Amino acid sequence: MNTMMMKQSRPLETRFWRRLVLERLHRLFAIVIVLQLIQCFQSYWWEETYAVIYATLGVVVVSELLISRAYFARLGMQMLTVLLATVAFAPFKWYGWPENWRAWDEVRRFLTYHVDQFHPYVELAAGVVLAVHYLSVWGTTRARAILLILTAIFVLAGVDSFLPFELWKNIAWTVLAGLGWLVVLHLRQLRERHYDSWDALAERPFELAVPAVLVIGLLMLAGIAVPRAPVLLEDPYTIWMESQNKEVPSFAGEGGYLSNGSSVSGGSSGSSKSGYGRNDSKIGGGFQFDYSPIMQVTTDQKAYWRGETKAIYTGKGWSDRKGLPTVPVTPGEETLPLDPARPEGAETKKVSQTFTMLRKDRIPVLFAAGPARTVNELQGVGGSAKLSWSPEEWELKFQRPVQPESYAVTSEVLVLDAKKLRETKAGADDGSVDLTPYLQLPDALPKRIADLAKEATGDAANDYDRAKRLERYLQLTYPYTNTPDVSRQKSEDVVDAFLFEIKEGYCDYYSTAFVVMARTLGFPARWVKGYTSGSNPQESENLRMGGGYIPDPSGAGTYTVRNSDAHSWAEIYFEGIGWVPFEPTAGFSVPQPIHEDELPTYDPVVPSADDGTDAASASSGGGSRWIWIASSVVGALLALSVAAWTLLRRKSWNAVWQQVRYRGSTPNQRIVREMERLLSFLNRRGLKRQAHDTLRESFSRWGAKFASLRPDLEGVLQQFEAARYGGGSGRESDFQHFSQLAAKIRKSL
Repeated sequence: MNTMMMKQSRPLETRFWRRLVLERLHRLFAIVIVLQLIQCFQSYWWEETYAVIYATLGVVVVSELLISRAYFARLGMQMLTVLLATVAFAPFKWYGWPENWRAWDEVRRFLTYHVDQFHPYVELAAGVVLAVHYLSVWGTTRARAILLILTAIFVLAGVDSFLPFELWKNIAWTVLAGLGWLVVLHLRQLRERHYDSWDALAERPFELAVPAVLVIGLLMLAGIAVPRAPVLLEDPYTIWMESQNKEVPSFAGEGGYLSNGSSVSGGSSGSSKSGYGRNDSKIGGGFQFDYSPIMQVTTDQKAYWRGETKAIYTGKGWSDRKGLPTVPVTPGEETLPLDPARPEGAETKKVSQTFTMLRKDRIPVLFAAGPARTVNELQGVGGSAKLSWSPEEWELKFQRPVQPESYAVTSEVLVLDAKKLRETKAGADDGSVDLTPYLQLPDALPKRIADLAKEATGDAANDYDRAKRLERYLQLTYPYTNTPDVSRQKSEDVVDAFLFEIKEGYCDYYSTAFVVMARTLGFPARWVKGYTSGSNPQESENLRMGGGYIPDPSGAGTYTVRNSDAHSWAEIYFEGIGWVPFEPTAGFSVPQPIHEDELPTYDPVVPSADDGTDAASASSGGGSRWIWIASSVVGALLALSVAAWTLLRRKSWNAVWQQVRYRGSTPNQRIVREMERLLSFLNRRGLKRQAHDTLRESFSRWGAKFASLRPDLEGVLQQFEAARYGGGSGRESDFQHFSQLAAKIRKSL
């Protein structure tokens, strides 16, 4: 009767537990891990791509958990979801059916127009689905699952370390999914090897699930709640690079973490890298300089490379104005308009620039000296890239970030005429230009900011001199640092905190403070971000060599722009002139064309003989040291390679380990040691010896409990007794046979 009831209960158990938990639940964990891994491409894949993938994986979750059979039907349904999700979330446009299906040209155009719109969404989403299926099938053993989980963690950790992403939450999710995956595999193994034990546990599923969920949950909670500690041990690559006095290559971040301790990208506080970031809603905090090169610029006039303009100050950072008109840009065709138009009294200079990108990064804008008037050439973005121009904010912005190879721009840069600027005023009294957005200030702006602005400008005779005094005041009063002490901040307003509490900072602090203080004086001002000019290696070399070299006043040449050159500055609108740049950051100055009668004079640079000798000796010493270190590293690697090759040719690694481990012992002595280890293993597996039992009595009891292991248990016991109580040293073949039986027992348990 009991046997019949067990047979009736097993099909029910099979349908629910085996198919849902033991055979399908690990697929859910595979999906979770794949979801974390694709976050490594968040700056390279479009938002529409992620929307298609998320929608598809939602269908994959439902179909994989609810449908146990019909694999190809499930896969076909999931691939159909990829197509439907692409139509729903990607910019897909229907062009209609061909008028004549017999005309091949019309059919070909129909297919081309519609099929091309699925690229690259279908390939990426289908690849993600296939990756989920592959991992689900491949990771069905504990060893493979552990390898998969560790690989995913190492990949995420590497991307988190060397790319501008914070993926610690994704790593936590990967660990959580991995632990759940291992629990499922453990239950599957328990059911296959000890069905009676599994059958007893399956009758109490909550008692089985609650401890696992509780332990994993507490483990994850403890890992997330533990505060971050400073790095105690540098990675080997960093140590090796620093030993050669080289900068460690890294990738651009968002340019700083926030004053409240969280990063610009939304993570927890930490040391972020300098670079051009898009999120300026919260500025402040600190960063570490990243000297990796971004682009090269060949220009006939040194300038700042302008990216974006912000007008709305929130008290914590900057936000964009909404609804501003834009003009589509076709390279090489039209002159870009300006709003307001350039006043007739403003003198300008045409500046030609060619930008060559040094990395395959996606960028949201084209950088140029401001304002750009013509995009002459744009290479490497494809025909689908849509570029627009904002006449009011002077921005060349793409609909979505692209990866250009190079581009050429012509700009009309204002020629600075200090005399004319002193004769006009900031703003536009005639009402021809609406500058109201550039006078906006938060209602809760502390009054002491305006008081300080009036005090700093003093009794200057005109608006231009007042702006220059404000610029000079910020440069001389507040020291520059990339790691300001944000613990001093008490005020909710970042400018107020910078001026009266932190009293140190970098470009974002200076430029934001300048714009806000200028607005309190009634000057229409706006905030600009982009890059400084960069470095000109040829000019630096000419100055070093001397020989009467006189720098070009225009600064024409080829500049290398790095992440560390990311910068922000300010502009004020002057009647009859237009927007004029100002540089309030200590240690910086805006390169601006000026009249010839105001050009500075240069004395020829002639280095002394001592300087040349010292430089030569220093260069020689540095080169010798580098050669010595490189030779040592190469020699050590060659020695290790030869040793490993020789060792592998002689014996397998396992044989070498056994030889070292048991050196100086007889086969019988090794059998006795292995038996002690086997007994320890059996004890950990719940097979405990009673205090009054002999070894044979214990093995007999275990053999009765596990009938399939009885021959192996008898075999190891007989060989142990022969080795322990017999004479002589024994044979090597006996030890090998004992090891094989012990390994078989371990694997079965």
